[in-house]
Amino acid sequence: MSLKTKLKQAKPDFEDFTICLDRPLAREYEKAKEAALASAKDRMAANPAKDPEVVRLGKLVDEASVTLRIYALPWGEYNELVNQHPARDGVDEQFNSMTFFPAAAKASAVEVTDKSEIPVHDEDFDALVEQMSDGEFDRLAGAVVIANRSNRSVGIAPLA
Repeated sequence: MSLKTKLKQAKPDFEDFTICLDRPLAREYEKAKEAALASAKDRMAANPAKDPEVVRLGKLVDEASVTLRIYALPWGEYNELVNQHPARDGVDEQFNSMTFFPAAAKASAVEVTDKSEIPVHDEDFDALVEQMSDGEFDRLAGAVVIANRSNRSVGIAPLA
């Protein structure tokens, strides 16, 4: 198969970012999993995923969560975004991480549903970022880095 044909079939890498928008519910779910594990007689064989309360809360967390798929941008677009977000005065950084990561994520994010991927409206994306905690923002930034800067496809040798 020629390079031209393979380029037509090329697919960008991606990283999924899932966030539960009901944070107290997510905390309750984590506590229920810990409690199920702690109450098990045989901790090595314990499976919190079979605990009825964990299952019930897990379904609620799924319903309150959204998954964004952050696709890798072509390197030129990625680097142009870096240039559009210069370092802040007095801050030792290569680019403004407070503005760059949301912009990079927004440029490629789609919402993952059970049936498809759907575009994320700019206003919805901005509202999501505005209400994120610092840790959630870090996870979003991490998804951008993993999708765009990972070496998953580097060093792939033919399987012959």
